[in-house]
Amino acid sequence: MGFPTSAFAVLGGYLFTYYNTRINEERKAQIERVNEQVKELYGPLLACVTASKSAFDAMVRQHGEQCTTQEFISAAREKPESEEAKTYRHWMKTVLQPLNEKARDIIVNRADLLEAPAVEPLLLQLVAHVSAYRVILARWEAGDLNEWSAISYPDKLLQYVQTEFEKIKKRQADLLGIASGIRSRL
Repeated sequence: MGFPTSAFAVLGGYLFTYYNTRINEERKAQIERVNEQVKELYGPLLACVTASKSAFDAMVRQHGEQCTTQEFISAAREKPESEEAKTYRHWMKTVLQPLNEKARDIIVNRADLLEAPAVEPLLLQLVAHVSAYRVILARWEAGDLNEWSAISYPDKLLQYVQTEFEKIKKRQADLLGIASGIRSRL
């Protein structure tokens, strides 16, 4: 006795529904993850790193008297009582370190949202830089103005974060069907 045709139709319908539901659930999970990556990691990190870089550049322009960034920092390090040094310490305490602390917290608390299988060394360098500056700021407060961190700010961090943000936003647009002009009906 053969398998009834209606049983094939039922089985086919079940398999279609099962696989279609599974694909839709996987897509929804991908969209949720990408949205969380943009909202909790890459967006806030880009905002903090961009603001920190802009503030640092503004400090040098406003107080560096036509010198390069390196000349400004060298002057501040070599002469702890100079105007450059006072300006640097003030900006570090009130503007730069708070922004860098926020960026550090985002990295430490949301590293699970990184796209890469390993943590980018630039991100680890920022975490180390911020941690070292906690000690430096405390020493400055105690009057030891000759203290400087051996861990530099990762200069290529902004470029890295911008690139990662653009990649994740493209992926988000692709998942939502925005890139092709077709909006998803989820």
